[in-house]
Amino acid sequence: MIRVIFIMLLLLPNYLSAQQETDSVICKKVFALTFQRGTALVHKASVSSAKDVKPVSIGVDYSLQQFGYSSFSICRTYLRRGFNLSYLDFNSPVFGKGIIASIFLQPVYRIGKSFQFQFRGDAGIGYFTKPYDKESNSTNLAYSNHFTPYLHLSSGIGFRISKKITAEINGNFNHISNGHANQPNAGLNWMMLSASVLYYPENNMLPKYKYVHAKRSPGGPFIDAGIMFTPGQAFHDLWKAKRRYMLGMFTQISFPVSRINALTGGVEISYSSYKNDEAAPHDNSQPGVTTAITLGHEFLLGKVIFSQQMGKYITRYPSFHTGYYHRWGLRYKLSNHLFAGFNLKVHKEVADLIDFRLQYRF
Repeated sequence: MIRVIFIMLLLLPNYLSAQQETDSVICKKVFALTFQRGTALVHKASVSSAKDVKPVSIGVDYSLQQFGYSSFSICRTYLRRGFNLSYLDFNSPVFGKGIIASIFLQPVYRIGKSFQFQFRGDAGIGYFTKPYDKESNSTNLAYSNHFTPYLHLSSGIGFRISKKITAEINGNFNHISNGHANQPNAGLNWMMLSASVLYYPENNMLPKYKYVHAKRSPGGPFIDAGIMFTPGQAFHDLWKAKRRYMLGMFTQISFPVSRINALTGGVEISYSSYKNDEAAPHDNSQPGVTTAITLGHEFLLGKVIFSQQMGKYITRYPSFHTGYYHRWGLRYKLSNHLFAGFNLKVHKEVADLIDFRLQYRF
C-alpha cells in the first residue's frame, strides 16, 4: 500500500497541471468544503456487521476548473480535476474512523447561467483505525489493513449562489478494498448524500460556447504493449494459497471512436508464483502461467485514461478462479509513447490483485 501512496504523490503535480499546460489562461483555482451522511451497503454475508452503519464525513478539495474551449470541445463539458482530503466516521466500533486522500476528475455540464450537472470519479487511499484483528476485532471482515485503496463515484446538480460561490448536491458511492493484498478482504461499500460549497477566487460563471464538430477523425488504431507486476500478497483462506508475485506481458489494439472514447481488444500472458497450504490439493494453484483475451473500453481524458476490460482465459487457470474476469484501470500519459498506471482485477465480486504497469504505444 505504501507503493500506491508513493506513486499517487509522484503523479499528483503532473495530474493537476496536465490541462493547465495547454489552457493556463482560463484555468481557475477552486476550493471546496463538503459534508456527507449516508449508510453502508451489505453486499455479501461476510459484511453483515455493516447493516446498521451510518457513516458521516467532512472533506476539503483543492482543484483546477477548466473554462476554455479546449476543455469544452472534448465532450461539451468543463473538466475540474483536483485533490481531496476527507475525515470519515463510520459511527461503528467495528469499522472505526478514517482519513482519505484522493485525486479526482469531475466533468461539469453548463445548464443556463445558474445551474450545472456534474459527475465525478476519485481514486485514492485511506488510513482506517479498526482493521480486522483476530483477537480484538474479528467481526470486521471488510478490511484488514490500516492503509486501504479507495474508490468513489458521484453525480448531482450545482447552482451559482454568487459570482464566487457555487453549491452542489450529490449522490455518492464509496468503496474500499485492498485488492487481495491481505485477508480478510470482503470490501466495504457505502452510499452518501453530500452538500458542498465551492469558492472560486475568480468568477465562477461557465462560458457559453457553440460546439463545432471536429472535421478530422480521432486517429488510430494504435498498438500498445507493456508489462505488469504485482508484489507478494497475503495468504488467502479460500484459495488455501499465497501469491508470491505476478509478472506478465500484454498487447492490445485501441480503436478511438470519438475524442473521449476508444474500444480495445488484446491478449495477455502472466505467471503467478504461489505457495500452497499443506492441506491444499497439490495442483490447487496450477497452472502458474495463464493466457487470456480481453475486450474493453477507455475514457480518453487528456493525460489520464480510465479503462474497463472483460477478460476470458483461453488456457487452463487455477481452480479457485472463474473463467472470466473484469479489470478497472487508471493510467497516466508520461509522453507520446509511454504510459504508467495500475489496475484492479476481479473474478465476479472477488478481488484478485492490483497490478502496476508500464505501457508503450507504437
